[in-house]
Amino acid sequence: MSHSTVSRHLTELETSLGAVLFTRSRDGLLATAMAEQIVAKAEKVESEVLDLQREADSLDTVLAGEVRVTSPPLLSQYMLMPHLAAFTQQYPGIEISLISSFTIDDLMKGAADVAFRSQFEPNENLVGRRLPDFVDMAYAAPGYIAEHSFEGGVTDATWIGRGLFDPSNTWIKEGPFPDAEVRHQIPDMLDQAQAAKEGLGMVVLPCFFADALDGLERIPGPGPVSSRPAWVLTHPDLRSSVRVLTFVRFLVEEMTKQEAMIVGKSE
Repeated sequence: MSHSTVSRHLTELETSLGAVLFTRSRDGLLATAMAEQIVAKAEKVESEVLDLQREADSLDTVLAGEVRVTSPPLLSQYMLMPHLAAFTQQYPGIEISLISSFTIDDLMKGAADVAFRSQFEPNENLVGRRLPDFVDMAYAAPGYIAEHSFEGGVTDATWIGRGLFDPSNTWIKEGPFPDAEVRHQIPDMLDQAQAAKEGLGMVVLPCFFADALDGLERIPGPGPVSSRPAWVLTHPDLRSSVRVLTFVRFLVEEMTKQEAMIVGKSE
């Protein structure tokens, strides 16, 4: 919304309540005690409305309607899409709404029905089905590998940094070449993969993604660098939703069939 639209809504709200909710100054708006009380009640109302919506959704008895899915972009682009297509072919009455996101708040705030996440400790308020662990390995371009040595945990190759995601570089210290130099900073995994293909250095990437790319090979020797538990999560209020449960069962079954690729044993 624009500032003028927000201002108009606030004025209308204050008029309808007969109360001043904000004091106005050159520095902006400051909430009054009345506004703070209203926020608390509004949040309670919002929570009850979301509970009502989830309860209504959970009562569906037909395989029709919408399933709102949230997933990290890399997973949705390089693994989920074929399964989503197969699911909609088998259940044409169900439509998929996909949100690329890393936050679990999508489920808690009612913005999504199903979340694919890689977490060691999922939110205890959610219902989860376990997927095969996502395994990461070290990769580089074939020419780059041929030009460098990788013996006994020592290499003259360099890592491509992850930028703001991990300024402490703990993933390097715990990896196969902890003393290797870090050069360049590239936060996005798609960009990291492309940079490695162009010979900028080594990267650590999920096997399901990197093994499918032309121009990248595993660094010889070290094997898996790290692994993370993977989950399909839903809100407890949706446990009786036929379309959501059908979707979850279908995706868990199909992704489990790809366990070798996910854990890096497909070669």
